[in-house]
Amino acid sequence: MAVEAGKPSTGSVKTELRENAVGLPGMLMQGIATIGPSFAILASFVFIVSFAGLVTPWAYLFGGILLGLQALSAAQLAKVFPSAGGWYTWIARAFHPRAGFFAGVLFSIWLPPVATLTMSFLAKTVLEPSIKAEYGVDVPWWIWVVAGVALVIFFAYQGISISEKALIITGLIEIVIMVALAFTGLASPGPGGFSFGPLNPGNFGLAGNLFLGVVFSIFAFSGWESTGPLAEESKNPKRNVPIGLVGSVVVLTVYFVFVTWGYLVGIGVSKVGSIPTASAFPVATLAQRVWGGAWVLLLFALLNSAIALSIACFNGGTRTWYAMGRSGVLPKMVGRVNPTRKTPVNAISLQVGVQALAFVCVLIWGAEDVFFSWANAITIGLVLMYVLCNIGVVR
Repeated sequence: MAVEAGKPSTGSVKTELRENAVGLPGMLMQGIATIGPSFAILASFVFIVSFAGLVTPWAYLFGGILLGLQALSAAQLAKVFPSAGGWYTWIARAFHPRAGFFAGVLFSIWLPPVATLTMSFLAKTVLEPSIKAEYGVDVPWWIWVVAGVALVIFFAYQGISISEKALIITGLIEIVIMVALAFTGLASPGPGGFSFGPLNPGNFGLAGNLFLGVVFSIFAFSGWESTGPLAEESKNPKRNVPIGLVGSVVVLTVYFVFVTWGYLVGIGVSKVGSIPTASAFPVATLAQRVWGGAWVLLLFALLNSAIALSIACFNGGTRTWYAMGRSGVLPKMVGRVNPTRKTPVNAISLQVGVQALAFVCVLIWGAEDVFFSWANAITIGLVLMYVLCNIGVVR
């Protein structure tokens, strides 16, 4: 099985992609945006509270520590093999080509369908019902999906420089909004008043199953891995890729711990048990209570987050396919680069096709069922990929 060279480099890697296009802020935001600070709360908060209860911030903290250690491990391979293949190249070169192929296949399941699946889940469960209830306007969920995915595809074809600038702007906006809501929740607590209870390790006994809360927090953090495939377009990849890998996990660990504390206090520490069975998204209910009509900023943050993480996943997924095509694991045409924009144009077109396939799946089986089936599958796959990476580091 062919594996691309991915040879060690002291600077940028010789590539057909646009070299030196992404600086350190862009590399950090690639990982942060793929994690999706706002969308990750929507997708994981209620689920993790059902296991960890009052001490939910600790589930995110322990999950962040575990993945921080994994990021440090992956960073060792990123320093030696800065390549658009990312995990595919790292594992193939350090462990075995077949193991690297598994990583490439996993990335093909993980990153390419993200745009459609996240936009569908968000639009179907939050945007359509919330806007109808608030304003009496019925905007079908699929319109949000088509418009959002079209915007993401536009950025993908325009090139990595424009994509990363969009990521930095959108990523900062969503973090500011979500952190502001957490501060407001702390300033205006719900039933039970202001409390440090969620941060008190003495309350571990109140958790139904803290261990499972930690395990499932892995999905909330998923996305930091996407920094690797941008190596060939990064300035000083041997420095910036490792910082992007580790830094995105560190930043989001602090973020998750703080905002979940703020949300639990704002919702009410004496009402934590009702969060898993709430008829509406509890964080949205909190925003409506403390912000009044301005609670739509939360909807904006969620939509902003879905678009940002979709852009980031397009970047990571297409670069991985480009490297696999270049090395012959995928058809050579997948490794073709547009000579003007320096984008892997065929890999992008292939990923557009994946969006259409994912949309058909959503229409057949429903947004929630498809999203969570996919999420559970990739969580298991990511754990296996981490194991292979660690073996590669040892070898």
